[in-house]
Amino acid sequence: MKVSFFETGRYRAPRALPPEWPVPSGAYDREAGAQAYQGIIERLEYVEALGFDWVSVSEHHYSPRILTPAPIVTAAYIAARLRKITIALLGPIVPQSNPVRVAEELAMLDNLAQGRLVVGLLRGTTNESLTYDLNPQEARERTDEGMELILRAWTEPQPFGWQGRHFQYRTVSVWPRPFQQPHPPTYALGTSREACEFAARHRLGCGVSYGPFEVVGKATRYYREQCARHGWTPAPEQILYRANMLVAETDDDAQALLRKQPNQAPFAMRAGVRDAIMTLDSRNIAGEARAPVVSGALPTTFIGSPDTIVEQVRRCRNVVGAGVLDLSLHPPGSGDLDALMRSLDLFGKSVLPRIRDI
Repeated sequence: MKVSFFETGRYRAPRALPPEWPVPSGAYDREAGAQAYQGIIERLEYVEALGFDWVSVSEHHYSPRILTPAPIVTAAYIAARLRKITIALLGPIVPQSNPVRVAEELAMLDNLAQGRLVVGLLRGTTNESLTYDLNPQEARERTDEGMELILRAWTEPQPFGWQGRHFQYRTVSVWPRPFQQPHPPTYALGTSREACEFAARHRLGCGVSYGPFEVVGKATRYYREQCARHGWTPAPEQILYRANMLVAETDDDAQALLRKQPNQAPFAMRAGVRDAIMTLDSRNIAGEARAPVVSGALPTTFIGSPDTIVEQVRRCRNVVGAGVLDLSLHPPGSGDLDALMRSLDLFGKSVLPRIRDI
């Protein structure tokens, strides 16, 4: 089992922030922001020393909860300062990006990191479409076309043109080429039928997140079925599962900590924005319809003492098939850095060595 640490920036607001999305930018404190970015490196130096395989970063906008609106910039910052750990860029959000520029920047980053790059490509949540005034109903089509274009830009040795429905380019010829050939290890992220089918068709990994084992297991089973239909079998590390984890010295301590966590949405929104998103957002898990994810706290899947966590990881492997865990050591975006470091220390010393062979 490989393990990744999900780095969110950990912005510690000096005063209470408005509880909605988008958060007014006037509430930003530049000193707190500078400390958050410096804290990334200090924290990840310890993560690397503990033996984590990867660190992951993602793309989100208009909120301090995940302070990485430009994950490629974040990844370059990390690559310049850490020398061993793999950097998993589990973004960018493809439908709101220029796919050719994404292909160029990721190829450049792969060279700068000397092959320590892993890439995840995803549709993103519907509120992210509102960031750049895109139609959420077009997000699935834009995602698939953008991912097709990125993969071709990485692998096509001759200049080519692209005349798609959503993206048009007279000439594409990416320099530099990726350091890793034919391209960095790449995942299509999402539990939808479309994401699983795309990953299987292109022999990419599949990344799922936050649902209970049985729920995301439906998606990974469907992915493996589609891989078989296309004549190949994914390796365990081609299935990635991002989840919240709360580890403590005892099960009772972990449950007590969980009860103390505020029951709030990951990105609280104004009522009008939330209602619009619920109307527009259409999602599925391996083809089965699911409700829009715009409210309610993201679940914490792994909860307990080190012994309990090890058994939960074993069950995750059996049900989900994941060979890579991408962990937020609960809660995402929390300002309690001391609690985070205690969790990192306990997990790194008492759990990580015991799950390597799972």
